[in-house]
Amino acid sequence: MRIYASGASAPKAAGGAVRRRRSCGGLRPPFVSSRATSPNFLRQHARCRGGRGLPALLVAGCCSLAAGCGARTGLVADRHTQQADASPARAPTAIPPRAEQARADRIDLLFVIDDSGSMRDKQLILARALPDLVDRLINPLCVDPSTLVPTATQPGSPLAACPGGALREFNSVQDLHIGVVSTSLGGVGAPTCGVGFSASSANDHGHLRAPSTGSAAKRGYLAWDPAQVGKPPGEKDEAALGTQVKSLVALGEGGCAFEMPLEGMYRFLVDPEPYARVTIADCGSGSSPERCAVQDGTDDELLAERASFLRYDSLVAIVVLTDENDCSLTAGGQSFHVFDDIGTMPRATTECAKTPNDRCCRSCADEVPDGCPTDDAECDKGPYTASEDSGLLRCYHQKQQYGRDYLYPTSRYVDGLTGKMVPGRNGALVQNPLFVDPSGNSPPRDPSLVFVSAVVGVPWQDLAQDPTDATHLALKSAEQMRADGTWGLILGDPETGAPPRDPLMIETTDERTGVQPIVGVPLAPSSAKSPLANPINGHEAALGDAPVEPQYACIFDLPTPEQGSADCNFFSGSDRAICQADDGTYGTVQYRGKAYPGVRELTVLRGVGDNAIPASICARNLKDDSRDDFGYRPVLTQILDRLRVGLN
Repeated sequence: MRIYASGASAPKAAGGAVRRRRSCGGLRPPFVSSRATSPNFLRQHARCRGGRGLPALLVAGCCSLAAGCGARTGLVADRHTQQADASPARAPTAIPPRAEQARADRIDLLFVIDDSGSMRDKQLILARALPDLVDRLINPLCVDPSTLVPTATQPGSPLAACPGGALREFNSVQDLHIGVVSTSLGGVGAPTCGVGFSASSANDHGHLRAPSTGSAAKRGYLAWDPAQVGKPPGEKDEAALGTQVKSLVALGEGGCAFEMPLEGMYRFLVDPEPYARVTIADCGSGSSPERCAVQDGTDDELLAERASFLRYDSLVAIVVLTDENDCSLTAGGQSFHVFDDIGTMPRATTECAKTPNDRCCRSCADEVPDGCPTDDAECDKGPYTASEDSGLLRCYHQKQQYGRDYLYPTSRYVDGLTGKMVPGRNGALVQNPLFVDPSGNSPPRDPSLVFVSAVVGVPWQDLAQDPTDATHLALKSAEQMRADGTWGLILGDPETGAPPRDPLMIETTDERTGVQPIVGVPLAPSSAKSPLANPINGHEAALGDAPVEPQYACIFDLPTPEQGSADCNFFSGSDRAICQADDGTYGTVQYRGKAYPGVRELTVLRGVGDNAIPASICARNLKDDSRDDFGYRPVLTQILDRLRVGLN
């Protein structure tokens, strides 16, 4: 699927029929037929590329970031040696610029990858996309400027002219940084991240996960540098770059089970004074003072990585990939207690289960506020016992469980992605490093040049423009989601406390009921005999009196069942649809991938506004790669919908 500049006429599909125009939120552009940009069509029209020119997958949508940045052929890659002038000349492209959108000539693309258990399948889906991303960024398609349909003959070089009157869809990207950070940030003061069998020493400190070999290993990220002007020079071979970026996102599953994607993103890009370590010290007064976490020192290594990776005249694109809700613990105070041993966490008062925002909702370890009951039935039980507390749900409904919210508020991340000022360690507002170069050598970045995508647990049906279209999957833009109420569908109303209208987006350990509003199918109980009794999440799971995970937001068929899956071994007997064969029996074979509601990540995207790019991690199709809904291709469409018009 492609979007047109305003006023362009709809093209004819390969069979000659004129396709009707479809709306794309507030932009209202018509679309090229899905057949005209399908993998088969592009294969047939890429003869001079030796079969290249396939549409990119997940972040290949970021190929449109090139359109977004107006990147021009021949731009030098090292901003420290040669800086582009304020109004660089650009070759004409098929999409004209828009006055309200700032432009840049460079792309800094950061992936935030969940490296915990159950993520290998999703990392592989992403990795499969990335060689196509590299090809499309470096050698964009030549298209008919009036229809955006690719020409039958494609040039083999990004510097070659398009045939006839065709134009490049965007200028070739000659300056691209690609980096990866993980979701593992350690115990924020506790010895490990997690407790019990889930305890892990994994802590990447928000640093770049560097490539394993070559000059990029020392740099910490990949750099496309065909002119070889970088210091040290980056990659000049397109095929090699495609291979390297494919390996870059395959982090494995050895990370912390308590994922902190939002804080990993913030720490690397925004935090004005990232701590070097978190220590534990006495706080308060009295003979038995509390123990509190304290941020100590400054992580100079991270700041050096940021200074090298992030250019202040670039378009910044962030892609978060995780199948769980964010667990970004506050690095300070008593948040480290979340990773205390099992059997030590104080309960919450009775009021917390009913009204977690009530002033009488507190931790049983806290003093009783004036006017609140001094005796409480929950507090009389003492700390949670081992049979009540698996340790795996320490980030789940914290106010209801513990009477305290140990997580950073989501507003921290909205402000970090949109605001020119952010709080420093002492609470005073300072300039946001994402927008302002601390050295003062570069003008501030325009906020319109920062985009964030979250590929998380949410039914793709909720985000689809037409979920009944069996051959094409186009996702809504954030603007369209705001206009048609989709944000309320998946997140509810924070002002009134109303829950999501889609019951599958309710984060709970209880079996949910109700009807999924998009497909009109009731949620199925854990006793369902079919693994797809509900087409989105299969059915509810029997999590018991001591649950270890929430219910699923969505599941998806794996291309190859996984024998001896940890999910199906550890969670055996819980009636999970991902471990259920078509005949209704359960075992240790995992047939489907899964994701939990990505509530916090999506809340941040709603706050970011129209530069947000939400997507589902539950792929609709992983078996037929000739279709445009294969893997994460719909994310390509979503990013194109948001970025291509007016960004060249």
